[in-house]
Amino acid sequence: MSTMMCAKCARPFTSGSILSALDKKWHPECFVCTICKRTLADQSFHVKNDDPFCANCWKENFQPRCATCSKIIDPSEQYMTYNDRAYHKNCFTCAACHQSLAGKQFCIKDNGYYCPEHKLKYKNFKIILHFK
Repeated sequence: MSTMMCAKCARPFTSGSILSALDKKWHPECFVCTICKRTLADQSFHVKNDDPFCANCWKENFQPRCATCSKIIDPSEQYMTYNDRAYHKNCFTCAACHQSLAGKQFCIKDNGYYCPEHKLKYKNFKIILHFK
């Protein structure tokens, strides 16, 4: 019969608690956040590439940030993406009048987004899109 070993430190389990997570066995003190190294025993955690992360490190490192205001976009918030950039719905606005473009047609000029009304006032727009 083989001795069970901790997935992190590779030491055997002699006595005390054994924590099961990610289809592996761990000493409770060995199951830690990949970034901050705080224990994850008795905490919820996130996983990326089989590495565990505490909620704070996950939020700071992996949750999208709004391309306009740079704030983290909470998973409960509605947001949109365009050109691989995330935006709060209220932050995706016309560069001229600051009206929300969420779910509306918009135009692009010089890396700015414009509502259809302002498209008429300017020339040489690259494209017109409908953004949901």
